[in-house]
Amino acid sequence: MKNRVNNYHTKASLNQTKRMVDNTKHPISETLHNEAMNELKKIYWYEKELLIVVPILMRSATTFELVESLTLLSNYAKEHVELLENKFPEIAHIQVPEKKYNAVTNKNIV
Repeated sequence: MKNRVNNYHTKASLNQTKRMVDNTKHPISETLHNEAMNELKKIYWYEKELLIVVPILMRSATTFELVESLTLLSNYAKEHVELLENKFPEIAHIQVPEKKYNAVTNKNIV
């Protein structure tokens, strides 16, 4: 008879562990989900505001470098808005939030 090193997990204990993991639900907390969606909505609205403000800034820019940087920012914001709309289609159909946020100070505007 060969000496075998007993494995810590036997077949029975592995099956029991698997059943325990399968039986326990790992619910995503509603508050965590809501907070994440609120943050995504804020990001989405900030990017939408950039798409409005950056062309105004480009018209009043005095140097070529500034216009070039603002153009890159506008293109990046446009891509990011499209990405958010594609990944989270429900975000594009939301109403403007009741609370407005100031993107510069990151505070609520009353």
